[in-house]
Amino acid sequence: MILAAGALAIGFALVFINNAREQKDEAQSKVQKIIAEKPAVCEKIRRIDGLCLMSENEPIVFSVMIDNHRAAMPPAGLSQASLVYEAIAEAPITRLLAVFYAEPAVEKIGHVRSARPYFVDWAAEFGGPYVHVGGSDEALDYLDSKNVFDLNEFSSGQYFWRNFFKKAPHNVFTSTNRIEQAIKDKNWKITGDFASWKFQPEKPADKKSLAQVVKVDFSDADYAVEWRYDRESNEYVRYIGGEIERDTEGKEIRAKNIVVMRTESKIIDSYGRLKTRTVGIGKSVVYQGNKEIEGEWLRPNLNERTRFYAADGEEIAFFPGTTWIEVVAK
Repeated sequence: MILAAGALAIGFALVFINNAREQKDEAQSKVQKIIAEKPAVCEKIRRIDGLCLMSENEPIVFSVMIDNHRAAMPPAGLSQASLVYEAIAEAPITRLLAVFYAEPAVEKIGHVRSARPYFVDWAAEFGGPYVHVGGSDEALDYLDSKNVFDLNEFSSGQYFWRNFFKKAPHNVFTSTNRIEQAIKDKNWKITGDFASWKFQPEKPADKKSLAQVVKVDFSDADYAVEWRYDRESNEYVRYIGGEIERDTEGKEIRAKNIVVMRTESKIIDSYGRLKTRTVGIGKSVVYQGNKEIEGEWLRPNLNERTRFYAADGEEIAFFPGTTWIEVVAK
């Protein structure tokens, strides 16, 4: 009996020790899994979109005028832009200034359209190539005085191509490789000397917030813009004319941050071209992670970047990823 009791006790002890080991192994496995899933901390971030800088030097930044006319849809390469400004070019039709990094390369960007002075102002924030097809007289004169590298299809056609199955002017394209070749051929010395926005680690959605749909009124049903929040990806999905917008590769147009920037704008000619204020101060609303932040935009002069502030005066920190700035006239 004594031997049996002893054997039983040893058995229980072995079971206890084995269970303890299994629990320890399971705990260690969970810790390792958490460590593996923890996002790597960036040593450096890109100044346009706050994403990790994967190379020693930050790639060149360039800005492209993108057609947003119905005849030009869908756009090419737009889902790969790091920053996009949208504003009315000829009432009520909007146009886009899409800012790209040279890495990773984009094989097809377009449809490329003409310059406007206020888009030149925004492109000047980055000091890189400004890519366009002609422009208003005011814009072309203005380009001569700005700190941008002017890449115009009218004078540098070899860095663009036209799809002759589409009707002009909605048929011009370019690519990262062609823009980089232009930089090389023209011996442009691009320093990329511009300040970064503030960025913060991405936060999960605020379930109490109601900002699930951002509507941007451009006064025409065909160009009515909605950004609908996707909780799973913590992003906003772009709808135009009631439909999800995709580029020519079928990729949805998405953004981590949406900014509605209000300013003064007035029609200056019979074509409906506008004069739009790009410096000073004005009202703004920033949407990120299903959160709405009311405040102001500020740009003291053309040599500084446009920045966005909350109502308490603190500069807003953006989530890493693409930002769209919707410029709306008061």
